[in-house]
Amino acid sequence: MKHRVVGLYNWHDANYCVFEDGVLVEHSELERYIRLKETPGDSLHYLKEIYLKKNNLTIGDINKFVSILPDTNLEFSGNSRIFDTHNTISKEDIIFYPHHLCHAAHAYYSSQFDGAYILSIDSAGLESSGNSISVGGYIGSGNKIEKIFDISSDIFSLGNLWGKCTRYIFKLQSGYPRGHEAGSVMAMAAMGDSVKYYEDFKKMATVDFDSVKFNPMSHARGIYVPPEEDKIHPYLDKYRKIAEHDEKEKFNLAASLQRVTEEFISQLVLRLVEEARQSGFVSNNICFAGGVSLNSVAMGKIIPFSYKIDNNNNSINNIFIPPVPYDGGMTIGACQYYWFHVLNNKKTNIFVSPYLGELYFIEEVNAAICDNKEGLVVKNNISLGECVDLIIDDKIIAVFRGRSESGRRALGNRSILASPKSLNMKDMINEKVKHRQWYRPFAPSVLEELAAEWFDGFFVSPYMSFVFAFKKDKLGLVPAVEHFNGTARIQSVSREYNEKYYELIYDFYEKTGIPMVLNTSFNDREPICETPGHAIECFLRTEIDYLYFADFNILISKNIDGKNKN
Repeated sequence: MKHRVVGLYNWHDANYCVFEDGVLVEHSELERYIRLKETPGDSLHYLKEIYLKKNNLTIGDINKFVSILPDTNLEFSGNSRIFDTHNTISKEDIIFYPHHLCHAAHAYYSSQFDGAYILSIDSAGLESSGNSISVGGYIGSGNKIEKIFDISSDIFSLGNLWGKCTRYIFKLQSGYPRGHEAGSVMAMAAMGDSVKYYEDFKKMATVDFDSVKFNPMSHARGIYVPPEEDKIHPYLDKYRKIAEHDEKEKFNLAASLQRVTEEFISQLVLRLVEEARQSGFVSNNICFAGGVSLNSVAMGKIIPFSYKIDNNNNSINNIFIPPVPYDGGMTIGACQYYWFHVLNNKKTNIFVSPYLGELYFIEEVNAAICDNKEGLVVKNNISLGECVDLIIDDKIIAVFRGRSESGRRALGNRSILASPKSLNMKDMINEKVKHRQWYRPFAPSVLEELAAEWFDGFFVSPYMSFVFAFKKDKLGLVPAVEHFNGTARIQSVSREYNEKYYELIYDFYEKTGIPMVLNTSFNDREPICETPGHAIECFLRTEIDYLYFADFNILISKNIDGKNKN
């Protein structure tokens, strides 16, 4: 009989996950179903409706429930709805773990390291003591985790700094229901002068942090507020005026914020290494988690810093970030901590698949097609090679296959794919599908064994967590995925981890000599598509050229005025 551990979380980024005999078998983020980003929700309800019903199980078949402090019944942004978790499962029957410990556990236990430094950097999270911290420094050794230090969120928080600046300087979204647009700020940073406002942002992160973290009167946390109607932040408003007046200055502000962020992350690493060394722990490995670790630009610079970790000039040379490093992955960490640390099971060091969503069958695909049949042209028995030929022909292809990815990044199963060779492809996808700012880059999915030929300092990046610089002789060859500063946030793809996606890229490589395709998430400003119905809805309301249900070799185009689009 299987030993099942379930993680539940109802706060923003609500989700559940299931461990069976120490293996992560399912992770469902509620935003994929509710269709609002970073949504709260009743995770127990979705557990019942998806995992338990699909497997013909009951609550009684779950051996242990775990969650994240303070509990799973919190109200959200003044909403009077209380989720009924504790009417079904007594609070006494759920083990609650600290916020940052869950982040750290997800990072370390998902890695293939037998020992590592672990940094969790977020906005804020509760400890068992009731204190709120923004940074937790840990060490992992074997199957155990130990905290080395923490930093109160009252005195320092990169996550809070980014949230406030994103919203009140750059007038972008910073949470539910439209999502956090910190990625747009990172994209701007590549085009700015990181020195001009460096001292300003350094003060914001330190001596002026109290003024930055201040919430204006009637500040609505977790509620979408149109920029023109949002409150004025008394400290940050002068920078908003600078950003609004001159786009170049806006980029300079973003670049300075990014530089300060990278420097503080480096200082946190050095502090962790030093304090761990004092306790006798030394490692060449480091793991990151927490929302700040989504800053792939900063994460891509950790290894080149080559931190000295002992008197023999050894350094950190291995880095790992899990597939769901933000709050949506804390349930995974809670389950892992319980299974490995508490139950004392041996750390397994197996690759954690990001493909953990629901699996759909041909009947569900056909039902979704039938619901929209008047607007679709359906072709069967379309091979992968024919799909690749369409990409080579500069068509925009949405691919739906297998189980959906967990995390913010589509990794080939719910992806929009295109040729990276096309000079105009980035603008075409932005205009026809994604409707993002002109400066936002698109990422490449690259054959793992050939990535080092294209990118400086390459190391394996299966979850699209790191930004690398293109080698000089490759600049200009794939303009659709090359950012303005000659970098790209890459997903390295191996046959072992996603055979069908690997074969698609390999076929593209054989036909073009380019070992990568442009990959962006299958959505248009809403959460990534989960179901076949979501896929068809997104396809019909955008100008995606084709939708390919890869598991069933079904290719769909639009029926425009009764004429096939071929």
